[in-house]
Amino acid sequence: MVGMEELVSKFERLVADGDRMLSRGDYSGAYESYLNALYALAAIVVYNGTGMLVPPERLPGFLGEFPELEGAIRKYSSGSPREETARSLREELERLRGMMNLPSSEL
Repeated sequence: MVGMEELVSKFERLVADGDRMLSRGDYSGAYESYLNALYALAAIVVYNGTGMLVPPERLPGFLGEFPELEGAIRKYSSGSPREETARSLREELERLRGMMNLPSSEL
């Protein structure tokens, strides 16, 4: 069974992977990793509130109490993997991480 620690670890790993790709100029890979981190953050919020693991496509339906997170998923799930979009998503992840009371990482 997956627990909160595993979800947070996955989130941190995805952000770190995205940061590495971004620094190498792999904006498409960074964007994909950051988008997966966004879904992992949503999974953490839902799991924390309900104790359920929810597939990514169903997460928005469980985020009524977190409109900022739901809005970010809508905005970035249809975005393009360009440098400016990857950087914007990275900044959004850090902002949302703070709202969800997760420890901050270095940008």
